[in-house]
Amino acid sequence: MIKIILACVASFSILVACHQRQPCLNNHINPAFKGFAPADIDTFVLRAYTPNNNYLHLIDTILVINLYATIYTTTNDTTVVYLNDSNRNRWIGAGFDWQIYIPARNRTITISNIKSTQTEGRGKVCWNPINSFEQDGQLILPQLIETGQFYTSGYRTNIHY
Repeated sequence: MIKIILACVASFSILVACHQRQPCLNNHINPAFKGFAPADIDTFVLRAYTPNNNYLHLIDTILVINLYATIYTTTNDTTVVYLNDSNRNRWIGAGFDWQIYIPARNRTITISNIKSTQTEGRGKVCWNPINSFEQDGQLILPQLIETGQFYTSGYRTNIHY
């Protein structure tokens, strides 16, 4: 009898948790390198800055290396890099301005003004949409891409060779 009561309580708790509304997490942007040779992007540097500060106050620097805490997926001429880090502050997203430095090309890409709407959802995890951002001063209205794989789905910033 106690097992039946415990099972009912557990089921009820799961049901309630799935129906409670909660704040969603900030989504992130994956870099998509178009036309680059693999050797050009096997290592790059990601820097987070205080937002709206002209990249003057550095918060964090992340060295991104192929096969180390990342997933590189290449299709045709495009390589999508999923930054597989448990620290969400190291994902390109709202709350910081970003620079991607590609040493092999001596090139820096800037990402700023990431606009994300705070939403609520049901269940364990939900994600806020990214409405827009600026890449190298150009306004980008990103599309959410669903590929069926977590490491290639999501928002992207297209970086052309």
